[in-house]
Amino acid sequence: MEDTDLIALYFARDERAVRETEAKYGALCRSTARNILGNAQDAEECVNDALLKVWNAIPPANPEHFAAYLLTAVRRIALDRYEHSRAEKRGGSVIPAALDELADCLPSRDDVAAQCESRVLGAAVSRFLSGLPARQRNIFIARYFSLHTVREIAAEYGISVSNVKITLMRTRNALKAQLRKEELL
Repeated sequence: MEDTDLIALYFARDERAVRETEAKYGALCRSTARNILGNAQDAEECVNDALLKVWNAIPPANPEHFAAYLLTAVRRIALDRYEHSRAEKRGGSVIPAALDELADCLPSRDDVAAQCESRVLGAAVSRFLSGLPARQRNIFIARYFSLHTVREIAAEYGISVSNVKITLMRTRNALKAQLRKEELL
């Protein structure tokens, strides 16, 4: 089923929309949530919460890129759940490692001016990513949006772990250079 058909089901308030969304994107959503939370049961709950959130948001929302819209909902819910559990107990996760890799490419979260410019920064990162070759962009997104491990990415693309690390390093360096050029860093 095409995304436009899915959105039409949501607008018609047809409950098949949720089942069809689960069938088409459920595995990807669970994978993203599991990479953030490290727990299959919590990931499943996040996906269910995201499906409910999407059901309640469409209509009036009419996302141009449904998959990105859904994955953003899953990711936000999973990150909120992660922050909540992290506040209760300190534990290791892939999130700090992935975000630490990007730390020198992005302004500090504590910088009020940087917070005000977050939309401008987001647009600059989107422009940067759209200019990358598909494979390089997908590796970057898999690591820093879906929070896949380097080993998972290497297995998915049939390349070495070293190749993934080099690709990520070069992409981060190019992003940093682009953000400096646009005076956002």
